[in-house]
Formats: sequence, C-alpha cells, structure tokens
Amino acid sequence: MDGASAAFTIVNFTAAALAALGLVNALLSGRKAQRFSTHQRIPPAWNRWQHQRRRKAFIRQFPDALQALASGLRAGSNLSRGLESIARHQPAPVADEFAHLIHRQRLGEPIERSLDDLHARIPTEEVALLRSAITVSQQVGGDLAGTLDELVSTLRERAAVEERVQALTAMGRMQGRVMTLLPFAIAAMLYVQQPTLMSRLFTEPMGLAVVALAGIMMGLAAWSIRRIVSIDI
Repeated sequence: MDGASAAFTIVNFTAAALAALGLVNALLSGRKAQRFSTHQRIPPAWNRWQHQRRRKAFIRQFPDALQALASGLRAGSNLSRGLESIARHQPAPVADEFAHLIHRQRLGEPIERSLDDLHARIPTEEVALLRSAITVSQQVGGDLAGTLDELVSTLRERAAVEERVQALTAMGRMQGRVMTLLPFAIAAMLYVQQPTLMSRLFTEPMGLAVVALAGIMMGLAAWSIRRIVSIDI
C-alpha cells in the first residue's frame, strides 16, 4: 500500500472514531444519534462557549463592581446613582449588564424586578446574593454598604479557592486530553508502519466493531475524567 492509501486509511479511522464519539455524546445528552450533525452542533457549541466566557468575565469583575457600589453608598450616593456609576466606569460585561438594569429602572420597573431580570440573564449565586441584599435593604432597611463589603470579601475568598482548585486539577485535565489524543497518534504511527494489517480494521466487520467499541470507550473515559476533575465550589 502506497502513501496515499495509508493516508486514506488514516482519514477513515479518524472519521470512524469521531462518529463513535459523536454517538456517545448524543446518547449522553438524551438526543437521537441521527440528529448529530455539524450544521446543528457547531453554532450552539459556539454560543455556549461565548456565553460561558462572558459569564466568567462577569463573575471575575463582579466583586470590584460591588466594592465601587459600597464605596459610593458610604460616600453619600444613593443606590440608583451607585448602579449608574457601575454602568459608566466598570468594564464590560459588568457595565453592559448594569446599564441594562438602569435602563429598565428608568422605564419605571421596580428595582426588585430589574434584579430578577439580571439574575435571569446571569444565573449565578453571586447575582442572587446581590439581589437578596438589595431587596432586604429596600424592604427593612439596614447598612447596605456594610452588607456589600461582606459580600465582596466572601466572593473574593471564593474566587481564591476556585483558582487553587483549578491549579490542583490542571494536571488531571491535561492527562485527560493526552489520553484522548494518544490513541489517534498511535493509530497513525501503526498505519504508517503496518498499513496492510491496520487496513483490516475498515475492511472486515470485526475491525469496524473494534473501532466503534474503541471510540465509545474513549468517549466514556474522557467524560469520566472530565467529571472527576470538575469540582464545584
């Protein structure tokens, strides 16, 4: 078998393995295997990645925004002006979200409903805590600036713990990526060295079954490693 045939066989092996991984993903997500297609999967995956990226940036900037709000309240500013200051002076995406909140307030919406809308757009525990703190302050009074200071301290401590967990699990995530890609590299090397023998994986039913089983096992292994190294704080 010449080099072109070996390359063609490698492409076939990769396609079969990817198809098996796609089947595992479809089964785990509760969808039918025939709905797995590139045109259906790439846009939602891109949107999810963009949403997660924006959410992480918001959480990272959120403590600084709350600290600025607490400082403004302590200096004599009211809540509305403090929120406007966040929308004007903080970076995106925090500024964008608070600008939307201010816009809804200017249309006559109560602060509680505006905060509910913010939590619906950014469904995080941090936003829920801010909503609770402001709602309680509006209903029964209290030192909102002091409450925000305590909330900022808690969020920063939590962020520090999450960074440490990410550092401790970085090796596990890297090992998962290596173990997922290693079979493809080994298969490519074997195809170059023994193209006739390895081509039987795609010319015999038993070989196709082995490829499918290997792809399913690789998908389950990658999913298991991801679950192990994903720790919620």
